[in-house]
Amino acid sequence: MTDNTTAPRGSTGTAARTSFRELSFSKKAGWGIALLFALISAIWVWVGVANLFEALATFGFALSGVSWLVFIGSIAAPIVTYGLGFLVGWRLPAWAKAVVFLVALAVAMVIKADLESLLLGGL
Repeated sequence: MTDNTTAPRGSTGTAARTSFRELSFSKKAGWGIALLFALISAIWVWVGVANLFEALATFGFALSGVSWLVFIGSIAAPIVTYGLGFLVGWRLPAWAKAVVFLVALAVAMVIKADLESLLLGGL
């Protein structure tokens, strides 16, 4: 009986590493989709930062607690939802990853709109 535990010639016994050129189109497209939605999320983070600085320039640090919640939440919502979308879509194909990121961006915008309605409508 032969011993089948030996590794084939030229193999180290572990999974072979693939370079970027060897990745399939779907994986490259998935990373492209992740990058596209990262840029879109970064734009909304930047809008939240700009709103915070505008409020600080207008009112100083005498903002109410609700105002701080709205501004910090408007900055954090796109970051958190993108991160969750990245974790959920990690192993999905490119089209499914696009759907996950689109849903994550929609959730971020709903959270952002709800938080901003607190400022406009009051409590």
